Amino acid sequence: MLSDDWKKEAIKRFPEFSVEDHERWDSPHIAWQDITIAFRDAYKYPRNEDFIKRVYEYAHWCMRQPEGRSADDDLGSMTIVGFFEDVPTSEEAMKDMPRWFTLDQVIHMEETFSYMVGKEGFQKILKIYKEAQQAT
Repeated sequence: MLSDDWKKEAIKRFPEFSVEDHERWDSPHIAWQDITIAFRDAYKYPRNEDFIKRVYEYAHWCMRQPEGRSADDDLGSMTIVGFFEDVPTSEEAMKDMPRWFTLDQVIHMEETFSYMVGKEGFQKILKIYKEAQQAT
């Protein structure tokens, strides 16, 4: 059974969501839907760097939690499906991935990052990393 620690942590990290939002978050899937929408908005001008950072920090916190026995109680799996798979669907977030993931992490998560954007989209991610590496 999934504890409610994920929700306590989300409420602590995302106070900009309303009490009604927090009450509606009866599963990590619902919370990730709201957080991901706000994450995409955070890339609009003016970019909300603080929110972007908190989303990644929360996602990584979720990934460090104990594995569940099934997809229904595994916070890591819910985070992959609810957030990480969607990152490359935002052009701005895709271009920003080198700040948040090493190339090795991206390669390790190829299936995750390719899920929504396909092989062509994953190649675009790799191109972004290559360009970032050349710029340094």
